[in-house]
Amino acid sequence: MGKQVKNSEHSLVNSLKKGNYLAFNQLFDNYSKRLFLFALSLLKSDIDAEEVVQDVFLKVWEKRKNLNADLSFKSYLFTIASNCIKAQFNKKLKENNYRHELLNELFLFEQDTNNQIDYKTLLSKVEKLIEEMPPRRKEIFLKRKKEELPVKQIAFELNISEKTVENHISQSIKYLKKNLKKEGLTGLLYFSLFL
Repeated sequence: MGKQVKNSEHSLVNSLKKGNYLAFNQLFDNYSKRLFLFALSLLKSDIDAEEVVQDVFLKVWEKRKNLNADLSFKSYLFTIASNCIKAQFNKKLKENNYRHELLNELFLFEQDTNNQIDYKTLLSKVEKLIEEMPPRRKEIFLKRKKEELPVKQIAFELNISEKTVENHISQSIKYLKKNLKKEGLTGLLYFSLFL
């Protein structure tokens, strides 16, 4: 029985190598649930686990011509899944670090509890304001702050001058400062992003 399954999988992988959609769908049906449960056990999020499954099978389709039907397809899938899960963890870690650092760099709060601002509420306001920035300004701001890219690299990637990058960052800071003051954030002592 096990040999039949192995032969069937071998045949499916060979068909997939030739671009056969039916073989791809059959392999997806055979493994997607197991991959989902594997990813879910580590990521604890249905959405993130579904994203891993989609990423895995997208990579399989893109690299189908390089598949080796003599090797374990299951091992191949779970290796890709493991790498996708690691990438998800790294992405979340970077996002959490970004959020925490953004608040720390944006504000110093008075110790008086009457004037303290709920970090989650504040973070939500800051993220909403960033989303409302013009697309290019937002892109530059996030590359500088979230991705921690140097001004020179941002300028190179976007094919613009370093001065233009600096101007966008400066305008972003002014925009955030102005709008946060409008929100009446009384606990705001100073704004120190990118000093």
